Amino acid sequence: MSPWEPFVWEFSSALLIWLLIPAIAWLNDRLLITARSWPWSVPAHILMTLPYSIVHVGGMTGLRKLLYLAAGRYYDFGPVVSTWFYEYRKDFVAYWLILGALYAFRIYCLWLEGHFMASIVPGGAEPETTHRGLKRLVVKKLNREFILSTADIGHIEADGNYVTLYAQGNSYPLRESLASLEKKLNPRCFVRVHRGHIVNIDHVREIQPWDSGDYRIVLKDGSLVNFSRRYRSRLPQLFSS
Repeated sequence: MSPWEPFVWEFSSALLIWLLIPAIAWLNDRLLITARSWPWSVPAHILMTLPYSIVHVGGMTGLRKLLYLAAGRYYDFGPVVSTWFYEYRKDFVAYWLILGALYAFRIYCLWLEGHFMASIVPGGAEPETTHRGLKRLVVKKLNREFILSTADIGHIEADGNYVTLYAQGNSYPLRESLASLEKKLNPRCFVRVHRGHIVNIDHVREIQPWDSGDYRIVLKDGSLVNFSRRYRSRLPQLFSS
């Protein structure tokens, strides 16, 4: 064995892993594991370890063959099935380690964002808060920060420790509980209509009777939101205020 061969093996594998990290991050944005989505997002990630391993093994093998060819040598991958299964076991662990690192980085960014907001707002007060509630929210999506006017938000949906804000045809995740966010919003505009939903009444087009005594809210953009009968008593007061 030549001294350069182990270096080629490790270099080719590591290079392919680094090239695949952006693809895993892109996939994770669409298969985010949350308290609500994990029953389907976790199996989806398990399934995606197969194409990840195929691309990783195929790419590193091709790179090794090129480097061996340049050195006037021949690289033998070995028995395809047994060798790939051996590599897949390692790739399965590597995929979840990468995924864990991405979530750790996401949590770190949220921590930095919290400290940043606390540093720019005197006394740690809520940003853009008045007696009528928050006027704007800073939300992060695809590694970009958006300043979102609360008046543009049509409805808000709970998702574990996160909420999803729906505004002007787009959705924005925010790490905050629905109950906590409800206390910060203008109560004359944002109404809890379900244990998992808040709507902006300025965006409500109509309210339709539904089964079991519940209602269904139709927003101006055509979105549908369940209106639980538990919260029905609030309705006359809201539209008369």
